[in-house]
Formats: sequence, C-alpha cells, structure tokens
Amino acid sequence: MDQRFPKWLRTFVYKLEFLGIPNLAPLICAMAILAFAAKAMGGASIERFLFDPDLVLQGQWWRLFGFPISDGLNNPIYLIFYVLYLYFVVNTLESQWGPGPLTVFLLLGYLSALAASFLTMQPISIWFHILENVSLAFGTLFPDLELYIYFILPVKAKWLALLAGALILFKFIFATLLGKLFISMTLFPYLLFFSPLLFNSLKTHYRVRKNRKKFDSDSWR
Repeated sequence: MDQRFPKWLRTFVYKLEFLGIPNLAPLICAMAILAFAAKAMGGASIERFLFDPDLVLQGQWWRLFGFPISDGLNNPIYLIFYVLYLYFVVNTLESQWGPGPLTVFLLLGYLSALAASFLTMQPISIWFHILENVSLAFGTLFPDLELYIYFILPVKAKWLALLAGALILFKFIFATLLGKLFISMTLFPYLLFFSPLLFNSLKTHYRVRKNRKKFDSDSWR
C-alpha cells in the first residue's frame, strides 16, 4: 500500500500482514471451479453454497466457508470468463498491494458479509459481496486499465466500477433502513480502505476546477 492511503490504515494493515496468503488468485479460481463442478455434475443446488444464518445456528457450521459461485453460472464458457476475470483482478491487486493487505481486505469482506447476514437473518452468497468490494477496489486503483469483455469489447475498469457503484447507490436509496445498513456493512472494506482516497480525489478535482475557472476569468482581463 502506498502513500495514497492514510498512515493509520497502513499501520493497521501491516500489523495484520502475518495473515497474508500469497497467490490468492489461483486459490480463489480453484474454489470457483470446484463449486461449479459440484453444482453441474454433482447436482448440488445453489442453496448449498449460500451462507444461511438460521442453518448455521442449527449446526451447519460448514456454511461459514463460502465458494465464489453464483446462480447464473451454469455454462462452462461463462465459467472460463468468470475465472479469468477473478484471476486477473485479484492477481493485479496482489501485485499492487502484496499478499498481506489483500488478505486483510478479503477477510474484512468475509466478516462483513457474515455480520450483515446475521443482522438480517437472510441467506447470502458471501463471495458475491467480497468480489463486489474487490471489483470496486480494482476500478478505483486502476481506473484506466482496459478489460476486454468476452475478449472483444474494451472497457476501462473505472466504467465498470462506476456502473457497479451506480447500481449499489440505486439499491441503497430505495432500500429500507435495515437494507441500507446491510449494504453499508457489506461494503465496509471498500469504504474503510478507499473513503480517504476518494475524498482527497474529489477535493483535488474541486480545487483544479476552481483554479481553472479563476484562470479562465483572469485571461479575459
């Protein structure tokens, strides 16, 4: 983590750096492939991969260990693109941050999703919310990096992050108070890591616009 992040956050993360797991991208991709195989060939329903707080309290503790799989991921072709995206995004973040900060970020996402699920007592896909944070982090750190959707359509990471952020904001506006708290909790890692960076970016952008307007007005004198 570089100087763009506040010192207190860097200190907090580095104190937990011993938790770091190197090469997380291949591990997460392998988990996704295993879950897909269990779902496609083993007949496991998507409900088997959800974190259900009621069932956990009844003794199904294995639901604490989620897999990065979704209900719509039924086609092997989609799995290939999904795994490639996972590998590229997670591996790029690890190359920028290192295994320690990335592991802390993912762990916070995991714990935040569990807490939000217990808050609402609703089943959730843990990794959906973890990857939501990862995608937003990737778009914030590498805004101009181009991704090729289906190897054809080039899209900058910032536009994907802005689209995801707009959808989250839309859901947040129309959610109930409990729903707003749920969304805020699941986005806790991103808000913790990137709120100072985003605030400083907006402040800098405001100053640049203000100085540019002042320069434009002075140039006519």
